[in-house]
Amino acid sequence: MQNSKGYLLTVCTCIFFLSGCWDQVAIEDRGFVVGTAIDLADQQESDFYNVKMTYQFVVPAGLGAPGESGGPKAFTNISATGKSLFEIIRYVDTQTSRAGYFEHLKVIVVSEEVMKEPELFASVMDDFIRDQEMRRSMKVIVSENDAKNILAVEPDAQKLPAIYIDSILQNNYKSARVIMPVRIGQVHEYLLTDRSYVLPRITTTEDGKRIKENGVAVIHGYNNQMVGTLTGKETKGLNFITHNNDGGTVEFEIDNHLMIYEIQNTKSSIKIEVNDNNKVDISIKIGAEGRIGEMYGSEKLLTPKRFAEIEKGISKKMEKLANQTLKKAQKDLNADIFGFAELLKQRHYDDWQKMKDDWDHGDNIFADCNIKVTANAIVRSVGATDKTKDKGSE
Repeated sequence: MQNSKGYLLTVCTCIFFLSGCWDQVAIEDRGFVVGTAIDLADQQESDFYNVKMTYQFVVPAGLGAPGESGGPKAFTNISATGKSLFEIIRYVDTQTSRAGYFEHLKVIVVSEEVMKEPELFASVMDDFIRDQEMRRSMKVIVSENDAKNILAVEPDAQKLPAIYIDSILQNNYKSARVIMPVRIGQVHEYLLTDRSYVLPRITTTEDGKRIKENGVAVIHGYNNQMVGTLTGKETKGLNFITHNNDGGTVEFEIDNHLMIYEIQNTKSSIKIEVNDNNKVDISIKIGAEGRIGEMYGSEKLLTPKRFAEIEKGISKKMEKLANQTLKKAQKDLNADIFGFAELLKQRHYDDWQKMKDDWDHGDNIFADCNIKVTANAIVRSVGATDKTKDKGSE
């Protein structure tokens, strides 16, 4: 009798482990979505915003073998309009043979038109943040024009536009004119803290085949509304202050000759104090190490005097770029995109409690902060040669 019970228990246990996944879906039945674009619909029919969502689905037959040409496209873009992202994706599922599957979604492109509407960006991000199928590593970017056009680019070297865009963003560390990719996990943090922030801004080339960086979009944390942009040069100043990007170059002049400083490492330290008059004083020290990447002229570099002049020239240029960005953020954009508020909260909590409702809105205390920037650039190498031409050897 006991043997029979043991046998029955063993059989039941085996059945439990052999039951499989109840919600399993065959891979050939999945519609892999790799990119999403969000625009405002042409017509707004109610008090709620109508948005146009464009989804980029992978067409496996178009991927082909490596080196193979011809055949169908490797992707198809499907657009739909509605007031709710849930409503839209359910409708899109009725237009395809495979239901949308988002675990491989790489990029979310949002048009400036959407970004400029108060709170709309936060609303459309809500579904991407809540849905457990969405990954926190998805990159969020802003399109200068219609976002759907970004997903329609067709570069020669990549069959899937969304994958191409994702790869371009990964190379941003090579240029100080752009910021590192912003993932939706970071966007979620910004939305929770009401902190002003920036997102990469892109546009298409004239032929519509590729994308190019176009500075950054500045979003005010108070209402998650885009309030302006920073150019490539202004983005450099932002990166120097926030230590967002270690790469890039600095162009400067020595004796009317152009010289290029290639940045290999940067660091910054920020000191923030509240004086007796409740004014905020901020001191920023920027450090950089790098090498001379290119120069025009024929003078030797390997002299102490020349080295000092070069390092001073680089430092002054970095200070100038940082100050230009600070001025624009304080006077034009009224947005603290440097994280000063977080430092003030950490180091002067009692003072922060008095200022938090008027930091970069209301009375706008941020605009009246006294900010001083000093930079110290060090040249570690001049490359394979110390001059372009030795006149004495001619």
